[in-house]
Amino acid sequence: MWFTYNKFHRIYKYMKKDIINPNLEVGDRVVCINMHGEASSVSYKDRGTVTGIGEGPGFIQYRVDWDNGSSLALLKEKGDEEQLDKWMFEDDFESVMSKRKKVNESNTDLTKKVIKNADVFRNFDTKFLFSYLEKLRESGITNMFGASPYLYMGSQRIAHDNVYNESKDEETFDELVEMADDAKDKMIQGVVKVLEKRGKEIELDLVSREIRRYSNKVLDMWMTTYR
Repeated sequence: MWFTYNKFHRIYKYMKKDIINPNLEVGDRVVCINMHGEASSVSYKDRGTVTGIGEGPGFIQYRVDWDNGSSLALLKEKGDEEQLDKWMFEDDFESVMSKRKKVNESNTDLTKKVIKNADVFRNFDTKFLFSYLEKLRESGITNMFGASPYLYMGSQRIAHDNVYNESKDEETFDELVEMADDAKDKMIQGVVKVLEKRGKEIELDLVSREIRRYSNKVLDMWMTTYR
């Protein structure tokens, strides 16, 4: 029973509470989430069709013809918030499992993307740079999809380009400008680390190209993991 019940809790976060233990009618297709004391014959994911409804003092009994051949009934105790038997409509169960699959696939894709860009986290001060990008977002001076140049523009350029920008939040913008030179320095430091590990000579043109490339990667990782 407990193994099945734990499975129920793992999928519970993907569902609305009101789709657990709905009132049933004859002909409804149901999926067992948990059946108290009967795990050997009816267990998690077993499906069946409601064939009858009975009512007794303090409980409702749903008779079910399960696809596995069992005819065990589901019991709903009146006024009990913590039902031992738990079920869902078959359509709701399929919807929940589909969402769960998409979440798992999304998490797998995220892991792969982070591993692919591990050099960003190894060589750059992502804690500071991500905070800087968050401040940039709060300032309102740019669309974040095109924000990578702000990682290396420096304070003077940012301040000059936004003198007449009426969309900016003044207080946040001032904080951004104060951080801008540090962000630029940290991008340079990170690129130098990358080039040194590759055994490359630190040349100005190469550093400039790599700063532009890694600014895009830092922004991508911020949008992927931090947001």
